[in-house]
Amino acid sequence: MHNIQLSLTAIKFVLVILQFFILPHSYSQANKDSLLMAVKTSTGEAKFKALKTLSIQFQQSDPVRSLEYARKENQLASELKNRSLEAEAMNDIGIILSMMQQNKQAIALLLESSRIYDSLSNRKGYAMVLTNLGIAWSQNGSFEKALKCYLDVIPFYQQNINKANLARVYMSLGLVYKQLNKYDLALSAGLQAKEIFAAEKNQRMLADISVNLGLTYTSLRRFPESEACFNEAMNYYSSSGNTFGMAVVSTNIAKMFKEKGDFSKAIEWFNKSLPLIRSINNAWAEASLFYDIANINITTGKWQDALTNLASSAHLNSLAGDQELQSQIYQSFYKVYDTLRQDRLALEYYKKYTNLHDTLLSLQKAKMIEELTIGFEITQKEAENLLLKKDIKTSRLRQGILAGTLAGGLILSVLIIILLVQKRKNLQLKKEQVEQEKRLKDIELEKIQVQAKLKEEELDKLQIEVQMKEQDLVYQTLQRIDLFQLNRSFQDKMNQFQNKIPNKKDQGDYIQALNDISREAGREPMADFEVMFKHLHKSFNENLLSRCSSLSRTELQVCALLRINLATKDIARLLNLSSSSVDMTRHRIRQKLELDQKQSLTSFLITL
Repeated sequence: MHNIQLSLTAIKFVLVILQFFILPHSYSQANKDSLLMAVKTSTGEAKFKALKTLSIQFQQSDPVRSLEYARKENQLASELKNRSLEAEAMNDIGIILSMMQQNKQAIALLLESSRIYDSLSNRKGYAMVLTNLGIAWSQNGSFEKALKCYLDVIPFYQQNINKANLARVYMSLGLVYKQLNKYDLALSAGLQAKEIFAAEKNQRMLADISVNLGLTYTSLRRFPESEACFNEAMNYYSSSGNTFGMAVVSTNIAKMFKEKGDFSKAIEWFNKSLPLIRSINNAWAEASLFYDIANINITTGKWQDALTNLASSAHLNSLAGDQELQSQIYQSFYKVYDTLRQDRLALEYYKKYTNLHDTLLSLQKAKMIEELTIGFEITQKEAENLLLKKDIKTSRLRQGILAGTLAGGLILSVLIIILLVQKRKNLQLKKEQVEQEKRLKDIELEKIQVQAKLKEEELDKLQIEVQMKEQDLVYQTLQRIDLFQLNRSFQDKMNQFQNKIPNKKDQGDYIQALNDISREAGREPMADFEVMFKHLHKSFNENLLSRCSSLSRTELQVCALLRINLATKDIARLLNLSSSSVDMTRHRIRQKLELDQKQSLTSFLITL
């Protein structure tokens, strides 16, 4: 399993964009004491602006306090019954929650803010929130949803000739396309952003977009263009003394040479990056660097150097706390020790890898259910908005009829207008219903894609497990049994939420999703055992069946477990049988094989 993560470079530029779109208006950085006094003495919109400015000033230094002022903004807007200010406050809260990695709450607030701006026909506010929503979806790993936000907002900035915002959206769009492996589209979006930044002579943003383009060219294996882009960015960062930018560029140059297969150059650039990364005190970036160097050493067969670098990576990552990177480190340790034939250490790190891998898989399942839940909530909110718009239109229609009645001679004209409005309304409602059905189909498609990814990851896991030694066969099978029971428990606990979904169809989809998630991990545990056993003892079953072709599958399984010298009680647990049933099966096997009473069945099977 490989969770989708933004690279160090992508995270940097998302934060640059996030900082740009935080402000729907420009406020001066007033003295905090004067702002606090303004909050106490002013009222209405003046107090709202003071609270907002305080929130902005604390965003980087104290996000919790910033969130407190933003929530006071929202409370004041509600008291003033000002829907526009409410939408603005929700946007501010959503941005801060997104910066604090509380993406689910951030997305819910930003969606509500966008709906309010849309109902008020405030296109500028709507575009601003939609852009922030794209950033939140990206941080949540929902790149398709982020892509839709950016594509929806581009026409507004094109029509309003806001080139600065348009270029930044193109830069975000390029990042999303790259995460979706749509490199040609990522390149096109990045080049459009670069053209605008060049026209505005914005050297800082030109350097930033050059790094993004360099990453895209590397993915396309167009290394000369990639190196040229990285050199452009490095020249600017070096001249401006931007250590963070220099660290990002040098690290990505090293990765470019690694991708190119020039390992000596890659090591050289990784070594140049190390002091830069240490100067910005980023433990995660340093841990990733040592992991990349370790992978080069593994590729070139420098096993001891690989172990040294993996140890450094693990130590630094213990400070950063990235579970996905830790899983990859354990897997690399296993590969090295397995190659060096140090079976005890290989088994130890393989167990660490599988335990953490299963934990990450469970987190991914929880995230998938969360995304489906958000999807259902979005659909429900949209349905409520449709009903609200319908009520508003109906109210206006009644007013029109009343005005027509009072007008007397204009009654016929009013009726004709009403019929035309009604026809247009029906067409609009039909169009909205079609769009809503399409959104529901998109949700279902996403669910199918997640299931496909889980199945693909399960196949990868089986490919690794089949290489394990005989001593790990029983451990893995018992793990499968425990996982089966855990998933049953998980499904039982989640069933209680199905009645909380009001729509019957949505409720059915929810149950189906839970069943699909549990089905993959709930398959028969002994199936994997048989595959691994046949890999270790390729001719065992053939030799046994040539001696007696009437052996059943259960009897073959008992023979295999006896072959690895398991006791009766352990066989009974693995096959979910009683000990007496196992003894009876052993007796039938002896009869079918026509063994002498003095001859040990286990000893006979070991000789096969």
